[in-house]
Amino acid sequence: MRSRIWLGALLALLVAALILPAAAVAKNKPANTVFKNGSVFTVNPGQRTAQAVAVRHGKIVYVGSNRGVKAFVGPSTKVVDLGGKMLMPSFVDSHAHASMSVTGLYSVLLYGMTTVDEYVAAVADFATAGPDLEVIRGQGWSNTVAPGIGPLASDLDAVVSDRPVALMSEDYHSCWANSAALALAGIDGKTPDPENGKIERLLDSVDAANPFGVPSGTLRETAANLVTDLLPDYTVQEYKDGVAYYQQEVAGPLGITTVFDPLLYVGGNGVQALEEMAAAGELKVRFRGALAITPEDDLNAWLKAAKAERAKHTTSMFRTPAVKVFADGVVEGHTAYLDEPYADALDYAGDADYRGEPIWQPDVLNKTFARLDRAGFQIHTHAIGDAATTETLDALRYARTSNGARDGRPGITHLQLVNPKDVARFRRLGVTAVPDPYWFIKDDYYTNLQLPYLGLPRADEEYPMKSFFDAGVLVASASDYPVTIPPAPLTGIAVGVNRWAPDLVWEYPAPPNLEGVLWPEERVTLNQMIRSFTINGAKANFLEKRIGSIKVGKSADLIVLDTDLFKVEATELFDAHVLFTMGRGTVLYDTL
Repeated sequence: MRSRIWLGALLALLVAALILPAAAVAKNKPANTVFKNGSVFTVNPGQRTAQAVAVRHGKIVYVGSNRGVKAFVGPSTKVVDLGGKMLMPSFVDSHAHASMSVTGLYSVLLYGMTTVDEYVAAVADFATAGPDLEVIRGQGWSNTVAPGIGPLASDLDAVVSDRPVALMSEDYHSCWANSAALALAGIDGKTPDPENGKIERLLDSVDAANPFGVPSGTLRETAANLVTDLLPDYTVQEYKDGVAYYQQEVAGPLGITTVFDPLLYVGGNGVQALEEMAAAGELKVRFRGALAITPEDDLNAWLKAAKAERAKHTTSMFRTPAVKVFADGVVEGHTAYLDEPYADALDYAGDADYRGEPIWQPDVLNKTFARLDRAGFQIHTHAIGDAATTETLDALRYARTSNGARDGRPGITHLQLVNPKDVARFRRLGVTAVPDPYWFIKDDYYTNLQLPYLGLPRADEEYPMKSFFDAGVLVASASDYPVTIPPAPLTGIAVGVNRWAPDLVWEYPAPPNLEGVLWPEERVTLNQMIRSFTINGAKANFLEKRIGSIKVGKSADLIVLDTDLFKVEATELFDAHVLFTMGRGTVLYDTL
């Protein structure tokens, strides 16, 4: 009896020995792509590093050793020998106006120019090349070139006077218009400032004919809308061209495969273009978008239309789950809403107590947030000033109290000035901090605008970052492209670590001298910065189960770098580049 039991056990072992290899082979079907001999940074706490990754049908099927990945290599598998190069998750840009790439194709670009004369010459060339254009549009001029009342209409009139010219500033909060554009909008010395906006005026121009003063040609915030709302939108095809350009020329080479586009419009050509591209399989970058709402919108009508818009977009590549709200403007336009008055308040506004104004009245913002939250929208808010951030957090708390807590993952972006008492509230309310680390430097904005407008110490205590991490807040980094060009996450990572950047810091020595570092106490670690552009961005967009780290079962959104970021000095991070980008298993960029 015992011998028969022993014999049966032996036969079972032999059968198992035959079956197990077959099962292993069946489980480890050949991958489409295998990466080996790499320095793999997974961003997973339990397995931070590895040597190899296997990808099949757009998914990660193996993360581990060179030895283990051999089981996934078949006759048709593409094997990429990384030779020690760094492989990591691709990047998430948590606030980038990617659909506005259309402006780079169909308008005049002024980025990088340093004088009004250069701007005017570029406009003249563009107008000459497009004699049939009814309107000249453009963007990219810097407030640092013409601080105060901004650039003048008369400068544009000298080269284009027969048709409207409307040029947005690089932060998109001001419009530089020629006299034809001002006339089109009916703006003159008798036109008062609109609510939440400012028409800059020529100095000493108030008289009986111009009771408010002669417009200079620069329009801030909602005043800009008086002109821009009269201009035709770009066509659906033009938006498609812009998105295609962004995917091929911007996102791919920079390692971006997911983007949160924060300023789309209900019924607009931009959302239609993205939906058509998603349906046609033309989106290679994953888009999540926010639909813009203003205090002037009828909330009931807007919500009805926004819900209908949201219901149209259900593909994995394009959805509009969020709402974009502006709580204030920007420091460079004196429209950011501050706790304390501007340092130059008396000179600028004739009022020593001037600290900007909120775009929303608190009670209206509270009720609006409560309605948006109840409708299931994710709330994404622009806040530059510390008072604006406080008001936003108050409104989010009101919504939570009214509706009950839910996993809504609201976000506040830019966060130039933040009251230290508010940092912990982000964690308590489940609010994501969405900073722009590219701006954490003492550049021309710091020297020419922030110092005179804010004064010390406020100018030296801008853009907190470490404080948010220390408080346990989810931090998801962003570029605000095209405000930042190029929107390279590797640059954002390097600046976040250093709070300094080569060739961008004005008149200050380089590290280790801290005089050239903006608020050195707020520097963060490399690991924190990488997480802010990967898994944290995924979490901010409810995508952490699909992207943001290198883990079996997740989408194969991967990049290869020419530098192992963990093996170089902090200042050498600026020299790193993306060599290869893969999104959902498809190669989007390759210079390996």
